[in-house]
Amino acid sequence: MENLQGPPEFRDWDDPAAEDYTPETARFFRTGGSAGAIPAVKPFNFGRDPGGPEDKTLYLTVPKIGLENVEVYNSLSEEALTDSAVHVPATGFPWQEGANTYIAGHRLGYPGTGSYRIFYDLDRLEEGDEIILRDAAGNEYTYRVTRTLVTDPYDVEVMNPVEGRNIVTLQTCTLPDYRDRIVVQGEMVEGETIPS
Repeated sequence: MENLQGPPEFRDWDDPAAEDYTPETARFFRTGGSAGAIPAVKPFNFGRDPGGPEDKTLYLTVPKIGLENVEVYNSLSEEALTDSAVHVPATGFPWQEGANTYIAGHRLGYPGTGSYRIFYDLDRLEEGDEIILRDAAGNEYTYRVTRTLVTDPYDVEVMNPVEGRNIVTLQTCTLPDYRDRIVVQGEMVEGETIPS
């Protein structure tokens, strides 16, 4: 199987962290970190403006696991992932029709940072649980969990959009060895989108 993990081999149109895709950053993702390797994916937004607010920062709330208004950076830089969860550049945004908004975060993270245990309880989410994203303009997008699975780090299918659906995907690693990835997906039940 071709090794597809690591930061994408393209630059997202507005990702200032693209300059941060260094050999050190790539090594961080290939070795797993506690967020787990993030596979490269065919870009949903490559070379085009995804619309929506100028500031692409998202805020994540997952009531069941105690997350409230967690800042989600639009970057794969190690610094961003150490501070919080990250929206994987070139995947969709919640305001885009047919998007898969893909967010990764550490399971254990680093004490004293925003990443510490941010997705520690991700595996507790069950079908029907609520995931809420808010964009920088204050628009809210509500999702209901549709599935939770454990996958290997090379599974790029979980990053792809699903035709006719708006979904969010949350990813972290398994414990104790970080070998696999916990993936939670939810479908949008409330929120306005614009055609992609």
